[in-house]
Amino acid sequence: MFESRTIAILVLLVAAWGFQIWLSNQQMRRFHGRSQKLRRLGKYMAIGLAGNTYRRKTYAVLVIDDEHRVVAAEYLSGFTIFASLRPIEGVTGMDLDRVGEGDPPPGVSVKTWDALEHAAGFIRNQLAKEEASGERTAGDIEGGAMG
Repeated sequence: MFESRTIAILVLLVAAWGFQIWLSNQQMRRFHGRSQKLRRLGKYMAIGLAGNTYRRKTYAVLVIDDEHRVVAAEYLSGFTIFASLRPIEGVTGMDLDRVGEGDPPPGVSVKTWDALEHAAGFIRNQLAKEEASGERTAGDIEGGAMG
């Protein structure tokens, strides 16, 4: 009797773990699907990250146009796999050089601002490389990782 109860508990735990992995995968698919829609709005798109393994992470998607102005900015933050990308108010229209510099705009948390700064750094690095090589190409610049 003890063995069958233990096996049942283990099967239940493995099933719950598998379900959680499936739900995490669905969240990742939603995140990347939305980020690809945002990518179409501008010339460059980057994903930044703030936080670490022990603190809740915040991901930010930053899209800029040819004139280095923000055309879209959204963030993902939450404790559950049901969190989804949400627009960041007060960043659209901002110059790339201003993103992540100084205090965040009203309504933007410090952690979200840090994630935007991380994303902006990837774009700045790409622009510097293109300027040094004389090339101008559109593309994605992604940083961080889901998890």
